[in-house]
Amino acid sequence: MSTSGDTDPLVRFASAGAARRTLQAWADGAYVLHLLTALRDKGWTAFLTEPRSVEDLVAYSGLPPERVADIVDVLEAYGVVGRRAETVRLTAEFAALSADDAWVGLDELLDRIELTARLVPATAETGLLSLSETDALVIARSSGGNSTRITRALFDQLFVPKLPELADAVRTERWLDVGCGVAGSTLTLAGLFPELKAVALELVPTVAAETRRRAAVQGVADRVDIRTTDVRDFDERDAFGGAFWAQPFFPEPTRAAALATILNALRPGGLLFLQEMEPVPDEAARPAYTMRRLLAQAQGIPFGRTAEELTEETVAAGFEPVRVAQTDLGRIVIVRRPS
Repeated sequence: MSTSGDTDPLVRFASAGAARRTLQAWADGAYVLHLLTALRDKGWTAFLTEPRSVEDLVAYSGLPPERVADIVDVLEAYGVVGRRAETVRLTAEFAALSADDAWVGLDELLDRIELTARLVPATAETGLLSLSETDALVIARSSGGNSTRITRALFDQLFVPKLPELADAVRTERWLDVGCGVAGSTLTLAGLFPELKAVALELVPTVAAETRRRAAVQGVADRVDIRTTDVRDFDERDAFGGAFWAQPFFPEPTRAAALATILNALRPGGLLFLQEMEPVPDEAARPAYTMRRLLAQAQGIPFGRTAEELTEETVAAGFEPVRVAQTDLGRIVIVRRPS
């Protein structure tokens, strides 16, 4: 262990104290996440969507009243629950996050946090991080979101109006979703546009199965054809008027081949849409950004490519630039197959 013998001992004591407080703040956040996950698994978060007394919680949980009171104090201190008269329930924010129509819900977020906590230590080992199919499903569910009335309102009011080219494409021609995950965007578009007919490609069988289930529940399985395949094996040509590429999930060695396949699949003049993810944040958000970058790059996935870099990448693959659209969901790159 290193020491700084030439530094004033009181200065060193104060410096160590600052580091201790930082570590404790990190630990306190981790503790409440572990507690919330455990309570979610025991059904507390669902139970607390309605006002409950402490006595109700004691009966529900089987815990001693003093333990229940302490748990409620923690949840209240962290803004998970609020008190009114003699009852406790989820705050409006956590109730919205726990609702069935949330874009990305509490369950998906807690599962992703739990997975990330397991993956982080492996970034200090040699080699690339490997994910199981279950891991891939957790990531897909927390990234792609659910197709609900909330999502449809968001797309209808804040996203689609900024992308008239997208609306024209899905109304009049076949749509291709490459690397669809749980196809949150395509299923949402299917709910907004009854004319949409799409093919969605997903490599991981477990994720593709979940996406088919969602399409069936939403009643659009006859219009959204979900195929379990590597995009590089997809052989339809000149068949689509528009496509979306989930580029953040494609490792470097696969990207050029994926773009070549998409180029061939589009008809001449067909449009490709890509979303700029992870723009460089301000200083306050930088610590979390660096952790996400570490995890992505440990999986061999390029991280944080700008709209300009994505345009350059697609042009190198044979596309023509159209424009970069600013939307409420970030910048969208639009390129086309040359006519």
